[in-house]
Amino acid sequence: DGQIQVALDGKIGKDVFWLPRLGFEIELPGDIKKFSYYGRGPIENYCDMHHWAPVGMYESDAEKEYVNYVYPQEHGNHTGVKLLRIGDLEITSSTGFECNVSEYTAKMLYQAKHTDELKKDGKTHLRIDYKVSGLGSNSCGPELLEKYRLAEKEIAFAFSIAPVLKG
Repeated sequence: DGQIQVALDGKIGKDVFWLPRLGFEIELPGDIKKFSYYGRGPIENYCDMHHWAPVGMYESDAEKEYVNYVYPQEHGNHTGVKLLRIGDLEITSSTGFECNVSEYTAKMLYQAKHTDELKKDGKTHLRIDYKVSGLGSNSCGPELLEKYRLAEKEIAFAFSIAPVLKG
């Protein structure tokens, strides 16, 4: 039926204190920008700032998800997602995941020091994450509290990707 099952089972090295995120980044054609999802929304939310965000069905697009922060960084994350539809794909997980749809790769955002250094590559970048650590970064505030860090040592994450059936 064209369905792909993705499973990530692993152990994080004991010398790794915590990870900023753990997941997959998928490059899609640039004309695929609109998406809908069942999870927390309607605007970006993270593990340390999501209690205000109601769970529901939302629609957005890569351009709307961008947040023009003074210092380029991750943006548009959504927590508690169980269903994501983008283009002709449907991504589901019974345990949930975090997702992000952007016009920039994670690497582009990491390397840019100023917004004028961000250059779109004409593609849409989809991130499906097991978890993303919270926002606190010590760059403009206190260090991220331990309870919001992805510091687990054993990871079990699964989701499926299936074609959206037209009919």
